[in-house]
Amino acid sequence: MSAMSREWAFSMAFSLFLMLVFGMGLVWLNIERVDMAYEITRLQGEIDQATALAAKLEVERDTLITPGRLRELAVQFGLGPAKSGQIRWIGENGEALGESRRTQDVQVQAATPEAHKAGSGKDKAGRTPGKAPAQAAKPAAEPQDAYEN
Repeated sequence: MSAMSREWAFSMAFSLFLMLVFGMGLVWLNIERVDMAYEITRLQGEIDQATALAAKLEVERDTLITPGRLRELAVQFGLGPAKSGQIRWIGENGEALGESRRTQDVQVQAATPEAHKAGSGKDKAGRTPGKAPAQAAKPAAEPQDAYEN
C-alpha cells in the first residue's frame, strides 16, 4: 500500500469513529431530553395538584370561619360575649394593665395614621405648625361583640 492510501484509510477510519461518537452523543442527548420532558410534566402535575388543593382548602377555611357558623358553634358550646370583669389586659412586658393605663393605650390606638405622618413636621416645642395645642384624644369605644344584634 502506498502512503497516500494509508493516510486515506486512517482518515476514513477516524472520520467513521468520530461520526459514531457524535451519533451516540446525539442519541444520549435525545434520551436525556425525553427524560427531562417526562420529569417536567410530572412536576407540573404535582404543582397543579398542589394549587388545586390550596384552592379547595381556602374555600373550606372560608366556609368554616363564616360568622353564622361561628355563632352556631358558640351557642353549641355555651359561649357568649364577655361580661364586665372577664377581660384582663396584659401589657407587652406581661404585666396586667390597670384601668388608667388601658385608657392611655386606647388613646394611642385611636390616633390616626395622618397624625403619625405629620410627626415629622413638628417645631421645637413639639407642636405641628398650623394646629391648635394638643388636645386629649377621645377614647375609642369598646369593640362591639360579633354576637350582639
